[in-house]
Amino acid sequence: MRASPALAALTGLALLCAPARATHASGVFVSYPPEGHRVAHANVILQGHVPPGSTLSVSGRAVPTGPDGLFMEWWPLKPGVNTLTLTARQAGRVTGSRTLRVTRAAAPILPARPTRILPGSVTPAQPVEFWDATGDTPADRRVTVSVQGSAGARASVRLGSAPPTPLREGPPGTYRADLTVPTTPQASAPLTVSLTGPDGRTVTATAPGRVTVQSGAARSGTQRPGQVPGPALNASSTVLTTLTGQSLLYPRTGMTFTVVGRQDRDLRVRLGSGQSALITATQLDLGAPGSAPPAWTGGPVQLDPDRLDAPTLAVTPDPGPAAAPGVNDLPALPPTEAGNATLPPATPTVPAPTPMNPTPADPTPADPTRLTLLIPTGPARPPFTLEQTDPRTLVLTLFGPPATPLTPPAPHPLLARTDLHTTPGTTRLTLTLTAPVWGFSADHDGPHLRLSVRTPPTPDPTRPLQGRTLTLDPGHGGTQGGGAGSLGTPEKDLVLPITLRAAELLRAQGATIHLTRTTDTTVGLYDRGQLAHDTGSDLLISVHANALPDGRDPRGIRGPELYYTHPQAQPLAAALLAALRAGLPDLGPGAGLKPGADLALTRPTSQPSVLIETGYLTDPGNLRLLNSPAGQERLAQAIAAGVLAYYRGLGR
Repeated sequence: MRASPALAALTGLALLCAPARATHASGVFVSYPPEGHRVAHANVILQGHVPPGSTLSVSGRAVPTGPDGLFMEWWPLKPGVNTLTLTARQAGRVTGSRTLRVTRAAAPILPARPTRILPGSVTPAQPVEFWDATGDTPADRRVTVSVQGSAGARASVRLGSAPPTPLREGPPGTYRADLTVPTTPQASAPLTVSLTGPDGRTVTATAPGRVTVQSGAARSGTQRPGQVPGPALNASSTVLTTLTGQSLLYPRTGMTFTVVGRQDRDLRVRLGSGQSALITATQLDLGAPGSAPPAWTGGPVQLDPDRLDAPTLAVTPDPGPAAAPGVNDLPALPPTEAGNATLPPATPTVPAPTPMNPTPADPTPADPTRLTLLIPTGPARPPFTLEQTDPRTLVLTLFGPPATPLTPPAPHPLLARTDLHTTPGTTRLTLTLTAPVWGFSADHDGPHLRLSVRTPPTPDPTRPLQGRTLTLDPGHGGTQGGGAGSLGTPEKDLVLPITLRAAELLRAQGATIHLTRTTDTTVGLYDRGQLAHDTGSDLLISVHANALPDGRDPRGIRGPELYYTHPQAQPLAAALLAALRAGLPDLGPGAGLKPGADLALTRPTSQPSVLIETGYLTDPGNLRLLNSPAGQERLAQAIAAGVLAYYRGLGR
């Protein structure tokens, strides 16, 4: 089964990993790891706190503690179960203790003799089916076969009665090969693995997944309704990936594919020019073998009639990060105590999901900052991708043959250039704008594919936030604790007062602020981006605190990081980073900008979307700053200052 690209990204970022359950017993508070934790690494971050002034020993070894009782140790683990006894003392007297069990798991390695195959280790574990093998490339017809067994053996795999294919060993005892399946029809052919060990003994095992090869049995598959959270959210829950697991295409309801096979719990679709992709099988309604998606109409790309009277625009300069304003540039509001922030009336929670418009907002006619194109598709719903490749360029790629070749739209003040490139099964429309992209989306709308783009406004230089609308997202909340808080406060409760205070400061500058939550409530991951879309927000800013996953040494890793996916968000991310570095040099410079992020809160395209990692919960200094009311105030001031600098930059 393919690995979810979003899951891989989230696993790599502890900010969105499942939170650890903190344990507190007799004066020893352990925020991570939880009791019974299993880790595949030689060390784990052991963190928590004891009463201030206490000393701590772990299994007889002294562990440093801070004046506040904080401890954070890169603890070594031996293979198997590690029983850690944590003991706190004050003035030589034991004030608390607890026992924690952590297992360092390791892949089993069988001895070289006798030659054996580990039961249940042969893959593929599920059937692999090729429904149109003659139309597949050799890369499309590859099946990965693997097995675990005795180290140092000669290994091979045989499909049905075909000659054997060698398997490579690495690491010791693990054997693997990519087998190219021939186009010869086969029905449920077995994959038989053979190992010949140093003792001369040969053992065999058959993979649970068998291989079926057909030709001419491709069929149509249509994306089911009710599964795509929103066309501009680019949700990982429905993404199509390449055969190697990279995100490729975010489907829309009704989108119809040519389905050419099955791999594990996924279906394989053929997009165009021989390009294959995988989609979760439960997403599609399949047609009968031999059915095919209808050709889409094609013809002239049309300008939305409501936008034709837009006046000619001067070219708007690319928005770049301005110098971050200081605290004196922000309104003189009294500091708000952490956890007791008061707010002007606001949208407190994410509204119940409602049917979406495919455009970022409902613009008034002749809005000079917006462009809408209508691509004729007729009743067909062809697959497509929409990608921003640089600050002023969007590339729309439609898959499947049109009945009539596409032709460019009429001139428009926001269009500097339009390019069309056609290959068999693929039509690529490249739009170069006269101003930077500042929000884009596309979805099927009746007989058209509606592509909507907006460009930045020109703010009032004396009050650049006046009349602007933003969505701020305090990360996690409710049942989603986020990163473990070693001083007793989890991530969700650290970022909430920071975000509420930043909202106060921005409102005082004239902005309308929508918050995804104002209390400790659970908010759906995609509901956060949906709120920004539904409110027509200029920006989506999600506020988090970072942490490291298992296997990463935390020592020396600290400071802010700004994640974004699309080039339109780079100037905002840069302005926020500059403000954080200027206002909080004690956080450390951090790793800075993180472009190309594959995160649920940076993928939305209706507006520039960024995720702020304010600091590291796995760094003692960062953690203490995040826990202090003064530190939270400084972080809120920096976020507000970064937003203000960004809008000032738009007017230059």
